[in-house]
Amino acid sequence: MNHITVSAIAAMAQNRVIGKDNNLPWRIPGDLAHYKRTTMGKPLVMGRKSYEALGKPLPGRTNIVVSRALKIKPPHDTEHFAMMESVLSDPTAPHKDQFLIAQTLEDAIEGAKKIAQADGVDEIFINGGGQIYRAAMPYVERLYLTLIHRDYDGDTTFPEIAWNEWDERSCEDLPDNDPPYTIKVLERRRGHDT
Repeated sequence: MNHITVSAIAAMAQNRVIGKDNNLPWRIPGDLAHYKRTTMGKPLVMGRKSYEALGKPLPGRTNIVVSRALKIKPPHDTEHFAMMESVLSDPTAPHKDQFLIAQTLEDAIEGAKKIAQADGVDEIFINGGGQIYRAAMPYVERLYLTLIHRDYDGDTTFPEIAWNEWDERSCEDLPDNDPPYTIKVLERRRGHDT
């Protein structure tokens, strides 16, 4: 099996806020376009609250929800749900444009990697929220961070980043936007691997 990179993608304010009341506290069309472009065709791993905020699967991507509470398909929406076990037994089965339910983060990452391999992509994404980011950071090899140059009020934060463990691969400053922001891609330094 080829190496599948575990990446995390997030937008965060200067004070590390990433969410408020299960939503983004800002609307930045350029960052949303970056998010779509970067994640299209690749598996996304998210927590239950992020899934609830979406309401429906993000198109063109496999959406994997980590939740012990969602042990069965929700009765109101059987079309958009499948259990991870069914995909692990056959990662080539159709799975885009639906939610897959995984009981643990480890199962979600393992399943996402198998799906990525079957789909011919070399990367999976940790897609939030705060608890999933914190739990997944030991696995993350690459960070796609949109750094918003403003503080926001919120109830969910991105975990502290040990900047000395990461090398900057790219940086795009967008100072003329409202709010101004920077998109960075960081790679975990060798020796800080999990």
